Amino acid sequence: MKRLLALVLLSLSTLAQEVVVYPGFAEIKEPVVLPPGAWVYLGGERLTRVVPGSFRLLGVEEIERVYQGGAVLFRYQGEGPATLRYLYTGLSGEVFYTLEGATLTLWARLRLEGGPMEARKLTLLAGEAPLLGLAEAKGLPMRALAEAAPLGESPFGLFRYGLPARRLEPGTTEIPALKARVDPSRLLRYQGPFRTDRFLALERGYRFKAPFPLAPGTLEVVEEGFFLGQAVLPATPEGEVAEVWLGRDLEGRLERTVSLLGQSEKEATYRVETRFKNPYPYPITLLLSETFPQPFRLDFPGASLLPQGYRLELALKPQETRTLTYRLTLPR
Repeated sequence: MKRLLALVLLSLSTLAQEVVVYPGFAEIKEPVVLPPGAWVYLGGERLTRVVPGSFRLLGVEEIERVYQGGAVLFRYQGEGPATLRYLYTGLSGEVFYTLEGATLTLWARLRLEGGPMEARKLTLLAGEAPLLGLAEAKGLPMRALAEAAPLGESPFGLFRYGLPARRLEPGTTEIPALKARVDPSRLLRYQGPFRTDRFLALERGYRFKAPFPLAPGTLEVVEEGFFLGQAVLPATPEGEVAEVWLGRDLEGRLERTVSLLGQSEKEATYRVETRFKNPYPYPITLLLSETFPQPFRLDFPGASLLPQGYRLELALKPQETRTLTYRLTLPR
């Protein structure tokens, strides 16, 4: 009995663990040294956060487990070095990003409930790994993914990020995991139905090539020391183009003039002139996409015509002004 107790205390004092963190839980592997036949795990309060049925003793053949209060009695065949593995809802993680000028940083945000944990090997898996019953127990375990991909699940599965070994303390820990320089293109866009307003507001966005795999998450943008806003960064494999939108731009806008060229009993033709001046001291890319009532006819050289309207992308130099004109025929 004394030998058994000593081995229990030895295994609990050896806090070095292999930890894989998911959006709503963590997979934990603790090294243990097992006596022949039976071993007691004194989990205490931690057992309330262990997913039922997730215990595994790796390295021996299990016979049964008996739960009594804050302890678990394992019976098995074998002895010696082994690994205790379980799923733990007291630890969860997600990613978020900062873009400051040309520097993109991926941060890992880890939340730990209960006692401290020494992670000998620490990995964050961002994305969806379903755990039955967790939604009811914790609310929305996949909150980070759901907010970043509101139209559906990420088609890229799980994103894996290795983090430095560290001691995790209760509460929230944020770790800069990856950093790289990118060459972001600054974007302004109008997309929506055809409007005759004199001024049309634009959205501000950024486009850059992913320097490493980007799990869905929140991106904070800072430029020249000023906070410009947060955006939803969609899941993007390494080398693919990521595009984010911050909302309405405070300086850029389109100026529009619409004049009637001719009309008949059934239709009317208009001349639509759209003027834009880049208000910034750096190049921007202007994206325009409009839809029109059906049926319509459109004469717009240089634009990509679509069944519902058109799409156009233009590069503008600092302070450059561009005037776009098209003829639009609509039913009266």
